[in-house]
Amino acid sequence: MNRSIEPRSIEPRPFDARALEQIDSPEATAAAYFSLFRSPRATAQDYDDFERWHARDEANRLAWARVEHEWQAAGAMRTDARILAIRERALANRRPQGRWKRPLAAAIAAVAVLSAAVVYQRHESGPEGRGEGGPSLAAVQGRVISTGIGQQVTFRMTDGSTVTANTASTLAVDETGSLRRTAIRSGEAFFEVAKNPRKPFVVEAGGVRVTALGTAFAVRDTDDSVSVVLAHGQVRVDMPAAGGNPARSTVLEPGQQLVWKAGAYRTGKVDVDRRLAWRDGVISFDRVPLEDAVAEINRYSQQEIVIASPSLARHPISGTFRIGVTRGFLQSLELAGIARIENESATRAELVAP
Repeated sequence: MNRSIEPRSIEPRPFDARALEQIDSPEATAAAYFSLFRSPRATAQDYDDFERWHARDEANRLAWARVEHEWQAAGAMRTDARILAIRERALANRRPQGRWKRPLAAAIAAVAVLSAAVVYQRHESGPEGRGEGGPSLAAVQGRVISTGIGQQVTFRMTDGSTVTANTASTLAVDETGSLRRTAIRSGEAFFEVAKNPRKPFVVEAGGVRVTALGTAFAVRDTDDSVSVVLAHGQVRVDMPAAGGNPARSTVLEPGQQLVWKAGAYRTGKVDVDRRLAWRDGVISFDRVPLEDAVAEINRYSQQEIVIASPSLARHPISGTFRIGVTRGFLQSLELAGIARIENESATRAELVAP
């Protein structure tokens, strides 16, 4: 009988500077402080914490200086969403008053300026999810991994291989004496494969078969296409006959991506760190059309973003955003003058021309 791993949902947590410092970089902490200070939630204790953080380490001071530099550079880059800087003048009247007088002449690139205050953690579940001791061992046979929207779960197989399922994904995992096999029914997963030449590791998705011995790669099956991204090692991709084309095979090298759709495939170089940034709780774009960025953001949120002004669809944006913090993404677009938010509810938000 199949057994399912059901990860828990994660709710946004209150701002916790100490927890953030333990998990994120000084740059992310600097962005989080700015996000906090421009909100009505900042307290006197938060300002005290910031001063201690700023004075404690040269890396922290450099991170805050880079935040300030990004704002200064943003003046000539208003339409480049890679900066998505908040207009300082518009925020001037919203700065807190009090004994802390250091000017907040700063904004941050879209590296989660509005959402960095939310510390993202992977979703966990019972004895088979990621617990305090790391991923648990799983003697898998006919096991199903299922995640909801905005959820992730990681577990480790008995041979040391690990499987991380991304948002809204369903996988069936089977391990026998001669084969390790995963069938992706929908969604995406990242695989870190323990090397064992006598026991191939096979991933099947949408008729495509990926075979690896010892490597790390991701497979995604969404929107009637299958993509394979190779982080390191080597994999063979076997594709079925379709669309009048015969069955074909190809071998990927590190840094390559294969996309198979409608019986045809293409390969090319890809920024692996950006493409697989979801494993660190962020989504990263580099001059991606807004319609594509919105489609990716929607994968992680119950609130659907709709582009109501067709002229916005092809507008290129760049930046890095926290997974599941849709409000931060929307506010970044609005405050950068790229789009305006209308008819927003808990389940839907429309983007119109500014």
